[in-house]
Amino acid sequence: MTANPLIAAYKKPALYVALPSKGKWYDPKPKLSVDGELAVYAMSARDELITKTPDALFNGEATVALLESCCPDITNPRQMPVNDLLVVLLAIRQASYGNDLSVDIKCTDEECGHINQMAVDGNVLLSRVKENTYDTTIKLDNEFGLELTPYTIEDRTRLQIQQVKQQAIVQQLMATETQGEEKMQEQFGKTFVEIAELSVELVARCIKKVHLPDKDSEPIVEYQDIYDWLKIITKKDYEQIRERVEQLSENNIDTTFDANCAECGKDYKTNIELDIAGFFAG
Repeated sequence: MTANPLIAAYKKPALYVALPSKGKWYDPKPKLSVDGELAVYAMSARDELITKTPDALFNGEATVALLESCCPDITNPRQMPVNDLLVVLLAIRQASYGNDLSVDIKCTDEECGHINQMAVDGNVLLSRVKENTYDTTIKLDNEFGLELTPYTIEDRTRLQIQQVKQQAIVQQLMATETQGEEKMQEQFGKTFVEIAELSVELVARCIKKVHLPDKDSEPIVEYQDIYDWLKIITKKDYEQIRERVEQLSENNIDTTFDANCAECGKDYKTNIELDIAGFFAG
């Protein structure tokens, strides 16, 4: 299919951004510049409609659509490591609206508690992105070795959807007086089992290889074998694996800033909350 010359002439990268993952764990790998950075384009009018929908970016399809438009060099956005997502959304926001990002911060003085509005420079935030230095391999006490990856956007989206469903079911049960206590306990138990099983499934998806204590054995790579094994290991071993996956999934942005309260004049340090839903207010 011939490329549209109008699109080719109109759409140019607005900026380039370094990924915390350095392009690892993508399948296929994204096209990066000679400096190892990803090209980011400004949002189109269609993209802006997506971002104006409340909580749209917590919906997997909306996030994927935005990435496909603004980061076309990522072939399969669903498989983006989740630790790259916040950085890329910040870059898309900056490419579309400029450097300043307005955030609300609360004064740390207990008697004051004033909500201050702070303008944060997007360039400063992006300059504070650090490469994830956690080792992708771990060894359990029983000499089983594992090769791990971070969660993907698809993984996190599935977990978020399940958690929302769980909360809705719990609220519905609490509001229904006709349910007997035994029936409510049964439903509660069912929802918690479902989310626990999904959590195990997602961790299993982040295990690429399991090396057996027997050095002569071939590593295990089949997902079903790894998933079944993960369900029977001890809590200690499971938590060690899950914790490392969580560490590999961190966005690694230093969000500590110096602030001054406009109400009481106090100087203090604060960690700003980067609310994805509020990125694209314009």
